[in-house]
Amino acid sequence: MPTPITALFLPFWLAAAQAPTALSQTTHPLIMSVMLLISLAVFGYLMNKRMRILFKMRHDASAFQQIGERTKRLLRFGLGQGRMMDKNEETIGFAHILIFTAFLVLSIRTLTIFAMAYGGFSFHFPLLGPDSLSGKLYLFLKDIVVILAFLGASYFLYLRLFKKPARMSESFEGVLIILFIQSLMVTEVMFEAGMVISGAIKDAHVGLSHPALSIGVGLFHLLGISGQTAYQAGAFGYWAHCSLLLVFLNFLPIGKHFHVITGLATVFFQRIRPNGQLPSPGIDFEEATEEDLERVGISNATRLSWKQALDTYSCTECGRCLTHCPTYITDKPLSHKGLNLTIREHLMKSADAILAGKIDTLPSMEPDVISQETVWSCTTCGWCESACPLFIEQVPRIIDLRRNDVLVRAEFPEEAVNVFKGMETQGNPWGVNAMERDKWTQETDIQIPTVDTNPNFEYLWYVGCAGAYDDRQKKVSIALAKILQAAGVNYAILGKKETCNGDTARRLGNEMLFQMLAKANIEQFEKHKVRKVFTHCPHCFNVIKNEYTQFGVSYETFHHSQLIAELIKDKRIQPNQDFHELVTYHDSCYMGRYNEVYDQPRHVLHSVPGLQVKELERNRKQSFCCGAGGGRMWLEEHTGERINHNRVKEIVQTGATTVATNCPFCLTMIRDGLNDLGAEDVKARDIAEIIADSLPSSPR
Repeated sequence: MPTPITALFLPFWLAAAQAPTALSQTTHPLIMSVMLLISLAVFGYLMNKRMRILFKMRHDASAFQQIGERTKRLLRFGLGQGRMMDKNEETIGFAHILIFTAFLVLSIRTLTIFAMAYGGFSFHFPLLGPDSLSGKLYLFLKDIVVILAFLGASYFLYLRLFKKPARMSESFEGVLIILFIQSLMVTEVMFEAGMVISGAIKDAHVGLSHPALSIGVGLFHLLGISGQTAYQAGAFGYWAHCSLLLVFLNFLPIGKHFHVITGLATVFFQRIRPNGQLPSPGIDFEEATEEDLERVGISNATRLSWKQALDTYSCTECGRCLTHCPTYITDKPLSHKGLNLTIREHLMKSADAILAGKIDTLPSMEPDVISQETVWSCTTCGWCESACPLFIEQVPRIIDLRRNDVLVRAEFPEEAVNVFKGMETQGNPWGVNAMERDKWTQETDIQIPTVDTNPNFEYLWYVGCAGAYDDRQKKVSIALAKILQAAGVNYAILGKKETCNGDTARRLGNEMLFQMLAKANIEQFEKHKVRKVFTHCPHCFNVIKNEYTQFGVSYETFHHSQLIAELIKDKRIQPNQDFHELVTYHDSCYMGRYNEVYDQPRHVLHSVPGLQVKELERNRKQSFCCGAGGGRMWLEEHTGERINHNRVKEIVQTGATTVATNCPFCLTMIRDGLNDLGAEDVKARDIAEIIADSLPSSPR
């Protein structure tokens, strides 16, 4: 709490405020020097331990790459507040921008005010005095932002005291910080108005060019304050303003507003890699030693990277990560805001042991600090990261905890055992015979070329496990084959040579298995000189496009929604069979938030004659997860509402007779949800099925 620091400053600024003008010129420098010395010493003490902790964390060299791109993003998202005005966040985002802008503009004013203790109340820096054009412009801008910051803070005060949004935790500290901000604006106006009325500050013009000053002067006149009384009131405002600034500075490291100090650094050090790419642990498991394996993932606090620790410092507790989070909304134990606070609190409690190198005394991050159910609830939908104004990375931290569970502790959900076994022995999570991977091609009259029968293919169609083994998804594969045949696409499949892409293994924490599967596929890709790949699963698409690059290869990768959209655009196919139904479209997380593919699937649907598309309330970036990502497709939900039920209720409310998807996981989860809730009259279909049915001579 700032009370002791305020009490320490109280005698100084009361004496300074009451001192005569002549005496003030000699006492002000001494008083200010003592205040600065005390406050900066306290600030250094508070920051020392918190910053030293970062040097004990795991190194993250990637944070220092691509400095130019990082600088651009800092300007856009840090100083430019680029994410503050996201959809549904316009009002609260604008209020924050007002306050943030005020602190940027007033930083020069703050330096000026502190310098006044040494140069007198009429002091100003070159080109910033009231007699120059640049000075007049700055003082006008200064007054504008003072008023707007006060109004912005008032809006936040209203939210905390009256509206109380669910995502915003009740907090005395939050109210206190708002009052700090308002008090700084009030004391700034109080100081300047008192000094102008008393004549201590000359050449300051009251009027439209100084709106905040004019308000202050008007209030002083209304209260009948003038002369020496105005001077004392202004001096009181001056020293109160300086004291509040220094108290505020020292309160930041010990409270929830630590992000004021660390936030811009967090934005600068944000990930530059693709959104859909998980960081590699930096271990080649074919050559890993036992010591390497013991360091996989996050076992204790020191196994966090310094960037992951910095992320927890910078969490603003704004709650944006919760608004569309499937685990939070369906009452699972995982709250990414809560997880940030839990880890930050643990770092502070463990600071002495971390700094002393007593790693053996540190508790395990899981289950001692974070419960296993919390770690395994995440669907890796990516909402938390796409919503965070400071680009805090949540998913990689969750996966690192899972990696430690699976590869070091061998403690993970039992349902995953068979999934891992199936992928390891048969190359698919069901554990179906690997020799049956191309058996689905016998269920259609269309000749499906393979890399052996068509070695000069342009595209490799990576069918994926669901498309090859799941009975419902085989229909999607056949529909896509019809489209490819109609368009004359030169493609081939790997057939029995294909194996699981590894996405599920990686997101369930089994990095060793992921590497094995990825290398097996890459070996076949390189053997058959693959350059272009398309899939009809967003998870296959994402891992081939964004994560196989970590093995030194790169392929031009397409999702079937992108390929179909291009075929329609080039008039290689032309849907012409009427589809007189109301359709709603569900954005899959791995195509949408991770890869920003929103328009092409909609273009595909709009190309069908008679088809009407009605958007879900939560769509595009704000789409709601089906519940199957992050390996959750294979795990049971034991807590709260089922995620797919929550999404299906929204689908039914649209009145649509068909929900279109572009993901095998989403199709399965939505279909199951419709059945569970008795909404069998709503059909779940892949967009490829709709297009195949709308092609010439395609029976409905």
